[in-house]
Amino acid sequence: MMRKVIRDHDEVIRDHDEVIRDHDEVIRDHDEVIRDHDEVIRDHDEVIRDHDEGKLLEQLQARKHVANDPKCVEFGVDLVPLTVERLMGIGVWDRYLCSIDRVEHIAFSVATLWASKIFDPCLKMASNEDDIDYDELGGVTRSIALNETFPLLSQKLRSKKLANQKKLGTIFGVTIPCTLTILSVLLFLRLGFVLGQAGYLTTLGMLVIGYTVAFTTILSISAIVTSVTVEGGGVYFLVSRSLGPELGGAIGTIFYVANIFGSTSYIIGVVEVIDTSIGVGGTLVKTGQGIPAFQYWYDFLYGTVVLLFVLVVCLVGAKFFTKTTTVTFIIVLIAIASVMFSFGFVPERTITSPPHNPNPDNITLVYTSWSWQTFKENLGTRYSIDYTDPSEGIKDFKSVFAIFFSGCIGIMGGVNISGDLKNPSRAIPEGTILALGITLALYLVMFTFTAFTCGRDLLINNYNFLYEINAAGPIISVSVFAITLSASLANLIGATKILHAVAKDKLFGNILHPFTWTVGKSKQPFMAVLFSWFIVQMLLFLHHLNSITPLTTIFFIISYGVVNMSCFILKMTSAPNFRPTFEVHPKFTSALGTISCLVMMFFINAIYAGVTIALLLAIVIYLLIRGPAKPWGEVSQAIIYHQVRKFLLRLDIRKSHVRFWRPEVLLLVSNPRSAYHLIEFTNDLKKGGLYVMGHVMAKPLDFETAHQYTTQLQTWLSFVDITNVKAFVEITISASVRAGVQSLLTTAGLGGMKPNMVILGLYTSDLPISTMETLHVRLLKRPKIYDYLFRDKLLEKYRYVDENLPNLRTDPGEQSLDAAEYISMIQDAVTLGKNICVTHNFDKYEKSTLKRRPYIDVWPLQVTKDDQFDSTCLLILQLACVLHMKDKWKATEIRVFVVVGSNVKEQKRVFESLLMDTRIKASIHFVDPAYAQERLSLNDDLIMSNYLGGENVTELQYCHTMNSLFKQYSPNSSVIFTALPEVPTELSMSTEFITKLKLLSSGTVPIIMARGISQVMVTNF
Repeated sequence: MMRKVIRDHDEVIRDHDEVIRDHDEVIRDHDEVIRDHDEVIRDHDEVIRDHDEGKLLEQLQARKHVANDPKCVEFGVDLVPLTVERLMGIGVWDRYLCSIDRVEHIAFSVATLWASKIFDPCLKMASNEDDIDYDELGGVTRSIALNETFPLLSQKLRSKKLANQKKLGTIFGVTIPCTLTILSVLLFLRLGFVLGQAGYLTTLGMLVIGYTVAFTTILSISAIVTSVTVEGGGVYFLVSRSLGPELGGAIGTIFYVANIFGSTSYIIGVVEVIDTSIGVGGTLVKTGQGIPAFQYWYDFLYGTVVLLFVLVVCLVGAKFFTKTTTVTFIIVLIAIASVMFSFGFVPERTITSPPHNPNPDNITLVYTSWSWQTFKENLGTRYSIDYTDPSEGIKDFKSVFAIFFSGCIGIMGGVNISGDLKNPSRAIPEGTILALGITLALYLVMFTFTAFTCGRDLLINNYNFLYEINAAGPIISVSVFAITLSASLANLIGATKILHAVAKDKLFGNILHPFTWTVGKSKQPFMAVLFSWFIVQMLLFLHHLNSITPLTTIFFIISYGVVNMSCFILKMTSAPNFRPTFEVHPKFTSALGTISCLVMMFFINAIYAGVTIALLLAIVIYLLIRGPAKPWGEVSQAIIYHQVRKFLLRLDIRKSHVRFWRPEVLLLVSNPRSAYHLIEFTNDLKKGGLYVMGHVMAKPLDFETAHQYTTQLQTWLSFVDITNVKAFVEITISASVRAGVQSLLTTAGLGGMKPNMVILGLYTSDLPISTMETLHVRLLKRPKIYDYLFRDKLLEKYRYVDENLPNLRTDPGEQSLDAAEYISMIQDAVTLGKNICVTHNFDKYEKSTLKRRPYIDVWPLQVTKDDQFDSTCLLILQLACVLHMKDKWKATEIRVFVVVGSNVKEQKRVFESLLMDTRIKASIHFVDPAYAQERLSLNDDLIMSNYLGGENVTELQYCHTMNSLFKQYSPNSSVIFTALPEVPTELSMSTEFITKLKLLSSGTVPIIMARGISQVMVTNF
């Protein structure tokens, strides 16, 4: 009984345990249901976020322009000016919109909710990312496109949306296309040719050379694609965003042509495979059967049909392309596996010679299977005639290497379709390097296996030997057909992508605009596809492209060379924003790749290489002249900056010597409207020296002044462009004009390039005269062909400058500068050791009158001082000589007028000696001031009395006398150089000093009154 009770008790316990286990199972099932429910909720939330983001992007792209909504204006938000965006780092709009996308640096979502109520109306009126509206507000041409107005949000939304559309990854998008393009027909149809002609050792050398070039190029590509946001366009996109639109457009054009010719060559190769496989007498049909083969029109028909299939694949898009290349890759792998199996198990046999081989029939073609003797025979070279083209004669290393290297130029298979990749910055480096490793291993294995098993005569006289020795021969023909078709497809798709990208960037104007048209959700550029298909179709009429195949190869090589050069330059210039995540790109590898590509071009065919470089330069020059300016940046600026900085550091101002003195000018300009003639003259006077145009904005620094500063800087730079003067622009903001000039005097220039001479106009309260009309007339007289040849529309720039330059004052009372401050500026320049030039009457200057006024007149007021030549005398002689060196001034004559006293002969001897020692070619004229004084008229005396006002008139009378001499002896000169009277040290004498200057220069031709402070030439006196 007890045992029964115990058993019952145990049974109850077991039942209880079973109940507990069932309960635990129910709990686990419940937890699983909860997890599934949470997953469904997360998926639902993700769908909602994606839907909201897509809807938001559609709203942002729905309208073309941002309107000035009253709500935005009410809260002080300006959607257009970039100045505020710069100052704030990120605009209010960016902060609001980016918070929607959970950007981490937006701190408070409460502000977002508040801002959403305010800015929602503006959000609905945001611009389409493809439409650009230009506004000159602030002196900067600015886009209010979506990607400019809302950069962070638009970039993130656009990248997410495009990532969902792009379906290609590393293996299917890059590795497989690259592998197939690199292998192409070389693996199955040219392996015997290369190994038979060059031998095993030379073939390995070719492999090392070819893959070194390919590997260095891949490193450069990887560095570039991981430092930028990669879009569609392949090589064109990489080069244009690295080196600028000019070189990018040239390389894009050449690479497009190369892909077109490459696609055509592969189509012709497919036709040859059809003829030799299923044509009459082909390897896959019985004797006497097969389709018509080796006939022009039938071959054209076969090529057309194949090309039609390629067209369909291109139009369908990346998804169909991936399936096609995947199937091809599987076929190729099966073929390679069958070849490996055949090398190991097919016994020795004799192979027949192809029917179209003209070599003697007594040659025995033997497959020896594995044999050390066969390997030793295949080690050395044995150049002979190519039986497929006997007219070319005996081959050599160059011709064989050209054939082999064509198998190394398929590394751009992934780059060409970069726009269809999910993550091109990762897929291109990894996929391309993987493809290069796979193909290198295959080539090594195939070359080694073939060298051990195939006799030399077999390799040279039957290029289709793999079919003959294969246990499953037809798979070789099928794989050759598939891999050749895939290579043609990859080339045509690459050409299409490049054409679409170039057309979208409008490098060649609107003539390529139809090629930007796309269809379908995948945005296939159908017009670019149709045009490329049509070009290939027309090229099929040629039937053979053997004569231009080397040119096609060189086109590919120069493209790779420029990619290497891009990476080398970016690395050399140490651009801070060049931060590739792919770090294996030493500077020497890109330099080695560049040099290797250049050498390879000339090695393959020097004539074609020269033609290619000439074509590249021609396109670059065309785009420099006619191409539109693009906001991508130009690497040339980085190169110039890098080199200029290096040489400026070596230009030590402490090592400057008077023997190498040249004018380095700071021209103080109040308004270019009234100073155009002086600006133009100073450009001639500086003769290769530094030329700085300085301007002072006498205003307190605030946001409005900063905005005006930006506008004026851009306006002045545009003025420099249309006048073609070689000048730098320096605009400073200061509380007063004098303080601003002091800043310019001490800071203008850089390093060893500092102004040593200051030029400024004469102080006057007279209303200024505009000289801009002279510039306008000159621009209108330019031949109309200039507007067609050059992209810079100078008349448009002139209108922009004319609209933004301040108006000239119309009231004498508007003069903001007084005489004392003007003299103070001159005193400051003298204190700092700057030579001074005060100009007057340059509103009368016109360079076109040089033939009617063929003289440069020099009037030194004092020749010697303390038994030394006066520094002012030497300065004006030097300036006249420098001006005469200018090409347009060489037809003029320098005349030196010396006002003599009692000792005429001694002064004449001294001056002639001076001109001889300084090697200045000038004629000397001596003037008697007494004779001039006798000729003073009553009107002159009246003018004098008006100026003098009854004060001590000794110096003023002297200035008036010299003025009369200027009018008498230099009425037909283009310019007069004379001495500036002594600058007063007391500001109370400012009015009298300016009176002297007016007396000295009144009514003359353009005159420069100079005061020499520093030494400007060496004399032997």
